[in-house]
Amino acid sequence: MAKKKYTTKVLDKYKKILVAELKRELNKPGSDLEKSIVGRKLKGRDGFGIYMNEYGINVNYGRNPGKMPGKPPMLNLRDWIERKGIKPQKTSSKKPLTIRDLTFIIGRSIKENGIKPVRFIDGVIDRFEPSITKELTEAYQKQIQEEIHEATPSAKKS
Repeated sequence: MAKKKYTTKVLDKYKKILVAELKRELNKPGSDLEKSIVGRKLKGRDGFGIYMNEYGINVNYGRNPGKMPGKPPMLNLRDWIERKGIKPQKTSSKKPLTIRDLTFIIGRSIKENGIKPVRFIDGVIDRFEPSITKELTEAYQKQIQEEIHEATPSAKKS
């Protein structure tokens, strides 16, 4: 089995490029989602995976109004509100808003209006898939050529 130096080099290069480009395309420096985007080599096989917080898919594809039954998961919204330090504003009513009220209002808005897609994942894939495919094909070709040269006895015999 030949060394995989060519494909490993290409895979490492694109793992770094894709992570950097996803973060750049997301355009939310310092956000929890941006910080969560990482690339990891797959164990026991060629390749890598790009990982991020689960809601990154919702940010990419958005959410249509009324798409899912009910509102978005309330605990996730509450955690987001608390992480962001969002405080309920005082209203004209006598009763001040609570975090629970704010969670309900945001959840209802998402259910009724949806969330616009950012398409940061799709854009990066569309831009880099052709070059990754080309470079990996060339790297595999080099590896196969080296294997053939190593397996073929030399024509020179002294």
